[in-house]
Amino acid sequence: MGQLQDLILLPLGVLPPVTKLAVLTPEKEELILSWEAVARLEWEPPVIHLSSARGALQPVEPRAEETGLGKTLVDRKVVDTKCHKVIRVNDLEFQEAQGRLQLVAVEGGLRSLLRHLVSDSFVEQLERLFNMRLERETIAWEVVEPMETELAKAKHRAAYAKLAKLHPADIADIIEELNPSERASVLAALDEETAAETLTETKPEVQSSMVQMMESEQAADILERMEPDEAADILSDLPEAKAQELLETMEEEEAQDVVELLTHEEDTAGGLMTTEVFTLPPDLTMVDAIGRLRSAEGAKAETIYYIYVTDDLDRLLGVLSLRELILADPGHRLEEIMERQIISVRPESGLREVAETFTKYNFLAVPVVDEGGELRGIITVDDVLNLILPMIWKQRVAKKYI
Repeated sequence: MGQLQDLILLPLGVLPPVTKLAVLTPEKEELILSWEAVARLEWEPPVIHLSSARGALQPVEPRAEETGLGKTLVDRKVVDTKCHKVIRVNDLEFQEAQGRLQLVAVEGGLRSLLRHLVSDSFVEQLERLFNMRLERETIAWEVVEPMETELAKAKHRAAYAKLAKLHPADIADIIEELNPSERASVLAALDEETAAETLTETKPEVQSSMVQMMESEQAADILERMEPDEAADILSDLPEAKAQELLETMEEEEAQDVVELLTHEEDTAGGLMTTEVFTLPPDLTMVDAIGRLRSAEGAKAETIYYIYVTDDLDRLLGVLSLRELILADPGHRLEEIMERQIISVRPESGLREVAETFTKYNFLAVPVVDEGGELRGIITVDDVLNLILPMIWKQRVAKKYI
């Protein structure tokens, strides 16, 4: 009757079934047949036996959610959500179950590429010639996320559902392997909270290009979800006109926090700090303090390693650790427990001074206080490490080759 042109899949379940097949006739006509027309399969040599003669077969139309695998998955990129990497699909693996084919895995790597381009026998000859073994790189379909295919569009209700379950740092690693349009597609499919955390974890040059590709409303919504210091870092890398446009699109309160940070040099305490700090008044009891900590106000803070005690003018009066707060007598007031000898840095303090403060006192966060004693923000240890570690690695690499 003809040759198999493609297999058409219904992308549902862990092992999605092949529901139709496309057959190319000797007259170069493509017929789409239901899989129910298949009587049996033979593998050596590969032959598909149909249940009726050609004249009795009724061609069908694929459903909107069905997709041809050869056209939309082979030679396309997918994400291995288990190993957090992007691969190009060279081949597909099926299993037969109750007369149907089910897609169980995709295959990438050199072996499948050579088999796809040439043949299995060529791969075997190559292995014998060089006395080596080309391993198969097979990825189970249950951990595969299509990236640039109609299959991904067919799953529009749960687009990139497997990807969205990963840690934002892992999603960021995957995004950095994609081209700009693919990155935009993935980010648009994530909820705003996950998109913001993912964007924070990507490299600065990737952040800048992605934000510039987004619609202003989308970019502003994501920036509002980020910590002010992270949003300020991204905006500082954008062209001035684009940064100003996004600031005008953001909510006024969030935009003001970011604008304040943009007035500081990037490698100073003012540039490193976040303005979202959890503070409490000195006359609050421990019980009431814990109640505030559990409130929405506490949830908004970037991190709560320490409790900062301030007066009505936001001047920093004292500090106590979360451990001290929990273990103290519930009736005591904060001013009775807090440490009044406060270690802090000024907004203009350089990165070296900030790093030395963290190292000397083993802090997880350091308050940034201006000359008037006002608490302007805090710097967390991860903010410093993000700047220091790349410098250390660069120095090690340089020493290695000197």
